[in-house]
Amino acid sequence: MDFKEIIAVTGLPGLKKLIANRNDGLILSELDGTNKKFYSNRQHMFSPLENISIYTEDDTVPLLDVFIEMKNQKENTPIVSSSASNDELKTYLGKIVPAFDRERVNVSDIKKLVKWYALLEGLDVFKKSDEGEENKSSNKNIPTQQHHAPAKDMNVQQQSVSKPRMTKNKV
Repeated sequence: MDFKEIIAVTGLPGLKKLIANRNDGLILSELDGTNKKFYSNRQHMFSPLENISIYTEDDTVPLLDVFIEMKNQKENTPIVSSSASNDELKTYLGKIVPAFDRERVNVSDIKKLVKWYALLEGLDVFKKSDEGEENKSSNKNIPTQQHHAPAKDMNVQQQSVSKPRMTKNKV
């Protein structure tokens, strides 16, 4: 499982795994792959974890980087419980991300962060994806194929693709 497949859904506890994308919503399952279900765009909002960041005084820090730092500092700084006091939660996040913005990061956000880490800890998803670098390096080694025109005696048929019908839904 990849970090980019994990979705937080408004109104639902926990995290879900993306199975398929439809025009009117998403098909999601539990993190273990069970209980596949459709969730409509009209009733829920979806937040992929790779798009979530923590505010800092200068900029933002991606959630994956925060999770990796939590994992690296787990021996020196044990993870607090999500039911700990507000001061303990802020102190803990201050040790993980020293420059986090104490005014814009709410205690409820820190609680979610701790709960999500506990859910994802055993799934081995805290890895940086180097897909972009791998694709760039692998494309350099593969010679580009040139497009050749068909032989003169060969009939080439063009397929017509009709435009999808655009509809306006009025509510």
